[in-house]
Amino acid sequence: MCEEDGYLNEAELLEDPETEEDASSSWHPGKPLSYSTGTFKNGAIGLSNIGVKSCLNSLLQTFYMNEDFADILCRIGEATDNVPLERSFPYELLALFEEMQDSEEDAVSPYRILSCLRTHKVRLFSPYDVAELFSTLVNLLLEQMPHPYLEEKLRNLYTIRLEESMTCLKCSNQRSSDTNLLTIHLQVYHSRYHRTMTLERGLRRFFKTKKASGGESWCICPKCGEDSKSVKDERLRSLPRTLTVDLKRIRQRKSSQLQKINRTLTFPPTLDLSEVLDPEHLPEQEYAQSQYIYNIFAVVAHSGTPNSGHFCTYIKSSKDQKWYCFNDSSVCRVSWDDVKCAYGNTIFHWGVTACLLIYIQSDGK
Repeated sequence: MCEEDGYLNEAELLEDPETEEDASSSWHPGKPLSYSTGTFKNGAIGLSNIGVKSCLNSLLQTFYMNEDFADILCRIGEATDNVPLERSFPYELLALFEEMQDSEEDAVSPYRILSCLRTHKVRLFSPYDVAELFSTLVNLLLEQMPHPYLEEKLRNLYTIRLEESMTCLKCSNQRSSDTNLLTIHLQVYHSRYHRTMTLERGLRRFFKTKKASGGESWCICPKCGEDSKSVKDERLRSLPRTLTVDLKRIRQRKSSQLQKINRTLTFPPTLDLSEVLDPEHLPEQEYAQSQYIYNIFAVVAHSGTPNSGHFCTYIKSSKDQKWYCFNDSSVCRVSWDDVKCAYGNTIFHWGVTACLLIYIQSDGK
């Protein structure tokens, strides 16, 4: 995966964006999903197995069951014959959602989406990297959103905005820059003694001051004009509506073979950033205490080896607040204890391990 995966390489937002009223007057949005159909009366439905080692179905289910995301997508309006092929992805995705909403079958075929993504040359079959495909799909939607107002809404839903501060240890020169991410990447390291890792500890490590002695672009001091020993600090510029965490469990061994790290990593159902992160890593502006709290919404999990295996996703329905396991065409009700099986276990090398966590702000607007 390239170094910039997960970054929003998009143009800056319009300086004077349309208001909701102005934007809404220029098109006729469709009806929002009711999430009241299907076996569980919450819209949950399966997706037919596409027969490849891909996490596409799992990601489509996280988009579909996220009411904030579906509300944005439903507002693009109906597709017309004038929609060019290069801007077809949002409309194909909406058509799939509507079919999932109205279907009386247990599963719906996603082949039109598959064909659409192939047309856009999206690499679907990376054997393990869920975050890469997630970022590709969101960026493709941002690029093809038919209305600037909806593009801004979608960007605000998923963007994690950071401020990076670099300090040269040689001349004390300080500089800062802003970075936008779609996912926070946390490396899961092998533990010789099988010690348990926690999501909270991983997030603290991500924001911990980083040192470098050269060889990286941010080490080049504009004042010294050369590589120097530098430190980098990161802080959130704002509290994201959605916090998406990529658990990187693959490493390359000396033999060039890929190894999956099954080390146990726990993640809580509720995450309070004000307790997890130090004040210097939180936004400077003040928020209500409830806005620091995030509730887990979805867990994309993988079982198998780096070169083979299977994906499923656990999602908490906003309709009935129950957990469901989406395993291609099969959907079943599960408990939080079942979700915790995705923590991982070093003993079971083929076991289920979480690879993407999606938290949603409990009281953010």
